[in-house]
Amino acid sequence: MEKPTFRYLLDRLGDVKTQSDLEDVKYEIEGFLPLDRFEETQDFDVNSAIFKVKRDYVERALVKSDTLYEASDLLGLKSYQVLVNWMKKLGIKK
Repeated sequence: MEKPTFRYLLDRLGDVKTQSDLEDVKYEIEGFLPLDRFEETQDFDVNSAIFKVKRDYVERALVKSDTLYEASDLLGLKSYQVLVNWMKKLGIKK
């Protein structure tokens, strides 16, 4: 099955009349939702996920920028010092 769209899911849920109908919808979309894939591969730890995403963004911004000031601007941070603090917490050196 092709990845279901949000509109498709809403339409299918509108057709649900019985528990069996709901089970059919669940079976159709199982494995397509981002959270399904996340739970299969990792522990369900929000703090760990946030740490990994933050680290990835900071590292990418540092690669694309010549200075820490440019990287902090690229990330939309209020100041250069916020980036420096993040880097310390994330164990990132430039």
